[in-house]
Amino acid sequence: MQKKGLLSFLNTKTMAYMSMLIALYGCLSFLTIYITQALRFNFTFIPVAVASILFGPLAGGITGAFGDVLGWVITQTGPYFPGFTISGFVSGIIYGVFLYKKEITIRRVVFAAITMVIVVELFLNALWLSILFGNAFFVLLTERLLKIVILVPLQSVVLFYMKFFIKRLKTTPQI
Repeated sequence: MQKKGLLSFLNTKTMAYMSMLIALYGCLSFLTIYITQALRFNFTFIPVAVASILFGPLAGGITGAFGDVLGWVITQTGPYFPGFTISGFVSGIIYGVFLYKKEITIRRVVFAAITMVIVVELFLNALWLSILFGNAFFVLLTERLLKIVILVPLQSVVLFYMKFFIKRLKTTPQI
């Protein structure tokens, strides 16, 4: 009998899958392209989105938060700042709200990517960077607009084509 409700992901198999996705997040944090100190691109959104799609918004948020901490422990590209952990959690929540228990359509994926990039990348991360480095918030906003132009199509395409992988995962009896 499968548990229903907010904490339905708290079983051994689901936690093992989430742990593997967190480890994947840590590995993907190595694959980062730096444009400036405050502007970088990576593929860490993939394990967060997969956890959100498979197990729900809360599980995706936990994967994003723990993945951020693990990614920092592995790479240590700067001082640890808990704001980015909050951003990782919010990313998982956003992906889960748009994609959990729903058909993965291009429209839904684009809306999820736009919402995630605007809320997390544009506003939250710009706020954290302004606090961390002392830069003006609005200066960081204009710099991060370039990231939005690149990230929305990139995330949309990757997440849309991930649906085939996720569909295959959902049909296995283990999940």
